[in-house]
Amino acid sequence: MPDGILWSADLGAPLHIDTDASPDLWGYLHLQIDRRTFKEWLGHHLTGLAAIQNIELTRKLRRFHKTFYEQTIVTLRDKLQADEAFIYHPVPLTYMPLVVHATRIHCDARDAGSCEGGAALTVPHAEIPEWQQRSGSVPFASPHLGEDGVRVIRSYPADSSTMMTSVSYHWHTPAGLPDVLLRGHHDDPELVAAAMEPLDDFARTLRLPG
Repeated sequence: MPDGILWSADLGAPLHIDTDASPDLWGYLHLQIDRRTFKEWLGHHLTGLAAIQNIELTRKLRRFHKTFYEQTIVTLRDKLQADEAFIYHPVPLTYMPLVVHATRIHCDARDAGSCEGGAALTVPHAEIPEWQQRSGSVPFASPHLGEDGVRVIRSYPADSSTMMTSVSYHWHTPAGLPDVLLRGHHDDPELVAAAMEPLDDFARTLRLPG
């Protein structure tokens, strides 16, 4: 990938959204990173996971993950303008990684359901027939971000053979503080279902620094 699209001389500022989640379960994905640092990070990341999972780290696997993370960094940073991104480590290296991204949004409404970001979580995708989409939401409190939160799970077809599942958390914070939106998606519904408890636990660790 050419310089200027992925690679950056800016290696990141202090965290906009912080967590004290276990680094054994959750890794930090740098959205601002230079080529050398990315290469070193990817090598350590893949080697460590391969050792834990006791599998051979083939050239094909290395290439798959390199391409995935390059594309993910560009999408999260430039298209979605995410503040932070995190990787769920227990996903087998032979699967697409599970990456969640956190973004601060501003909303002056009285409750999370009235915020543009929160409402959008339950709005059906306009280009997909409604009967092919499923969504459900439940209240989701946070010890750091407050009681006015919601978790939304959606499923929808990515193509004729793949069903995507997305998980989103939105907390409407007190006046003067930005709301926090945490989102992730995967092409294996069973993997997401198995990761729901760790996802919920991770979501509860998020906080605004200071």
